[in-house]
Amino acid sequence: MSAVTDNPSGKLTIAFFKCDSLQKESIEKHGEYQDVIHNLFEPLLPKHLTLETLTYDVLEKREYPKDEELEKIDAIVISGSFEDEAHSDTRWILKLAGFLIKIYDEYPRIRILGICFGLQVIARAFGPSQIRKNPNGWEVGSTRMDLTEIGKSIIWGEDKKSAKEPENLKDDVTMQQIHSDIVSEVPSDFHLLGKSEICPVQGIVAYHPEDHRPPAFTHSHHHTLPSEPWHEDILIPFIDNYEKKGTFDSEFAEKAREQSKKEHDGERIGRVLLRVLGVA
Repeated sequence: MSAVTDNPSGKLTIAFFKCDSLQKESIEKHGEYQDVIHNLFEPLLPKHLTLETLTYDVLEKREYPKDEELEKIDAIVISGSFEDEAHSDTRWILKLAGFLIKIYDEYPRIRILGICFGLQVIARAFGPSQIRKNPNGWEVGSTRMDLTEIGKSIIWGEDKKSAKEPENLKDDVTMQQIHSDIVSEVPSDFHLLGKSEICPVQGIVAYHPEDHRPPAFTHSHHHTLPSEPWHEDILIPFIDNYEKKGTFDSEFAEKAREQSKKEHDGERIGRVLLRVLGVA
C-alpha cells in the first residue's frame, strides 16, 4: 500500500535531492529548485493532503536522509544539474547512485522520481545504460515527446479504464527541456515512455514490486522524465548564461528563447508525477 494512504497525518513528504542551483534571476523570482517543485505539486494535491518538502543538498553538502527520516519519506525527487555529467565518476554522483540502490533494496515503498539529470543518474544506477553526449546536439525549450503505448497510458490515462485503452489517448506530450546528455538505451526492468526527434530515450518507468504498490493505476517505482517543470522566465536565464559562456551561439540562443516561450504540458506532468505516488 501507499505510505501516503497509510499516513494518518494526511501529509505527503518528499525528499528533494538538490543537485544544482537555478540562475540568480530565477531564484529572486521563483525561489530555488525545491521551491519550484513544491509550488508545482502543492496546488494539485487532493484537499485532504498537505505537502512537506525536505531538501537535501547532495552536491555541495553531500546531505542524505538518515534512516529515521526515511521512515516518514514517501518519495525522492532528484533535480536537474549542470554541475557534472551523469556519466562522470565524481564522488557526489557515485554516492548518489549508490544511495538510490540502497533505497530500492531497503525502502521499496519509497518512490523515486528523476527530472532531467535525475533521469540520467537513475538510468546509471539501475542500468546497464550508457549516458553520453547527444550527437544531434542540444534540446532546449518546449519539445514534443512521441509516446509509447505505456507512455500514453501513464501520461494521458485518467483512470484504470482509459489507461488500458492507449489507442484512444493522445500520442504526444510537450515539455520544457534543456539538456545535451542523453540516456542511449532503456535500463533493465524499465519501460520506455517516449522519444523526441533527436533523443531516443525521453522518459522511462519501472513498475513497483507487487507487495509495495500504491493504489494508483500507474504502479511506478521509478519514474523519470527529461522535462524541467519551468516557466520560460526560469529557462531563459540558463540560455542567456550559456550564450555568455559561448556554449550557445547567438542564433541558437535566440531560437532557444523563442522555443521556451511556446506552450507545454508542465501542469500535466506535475499531475502524472503525483499520480505515481498514488495521490492524484
